[in-house]
Amino acid sequence: MSKRSENKEKAKWLFVLFLAIISFILAFMTQQIIFNFIAIGLAICVYKYGNPVIFKEYDERRRKKYEEAMQVRQAAQTAITSKKIFKK
Repeated sequence: MSKRSENKEKAKWLFVLFLAIISFILAFMTQQIIFNFIAIGLAICVYKYGNPVIFKEYDERRRKKYEEAMQVRQAAQTAITSKKIFKK
C-alpha cells in the first residue's frame, strides 16, 4: 500500500471511531437506546477491521518487545536448567 492510501484508510477508521464515541456520548446524555446500538456496532467494526490499520505501528513495536522478552526468558531458562550460572 502506498503512504497516501494508508493515510486515507487510517483517516476513515479514525472517523468511524469518532462517530462511535459521539454516538456513545449521545446515548449517555439522552438515554436513547438506539445510540447505544449504533455505538456498539461501530465499535465492533473498528475493533475487527480498523484496529490493524489504526494501531499498525503500535502493534509492531509491541510484538517486537514481546519477542525480545521471550528470547531473554528462554536464555534465562536455559541458563538456569544448565546450572552454569551458579558454577565458577
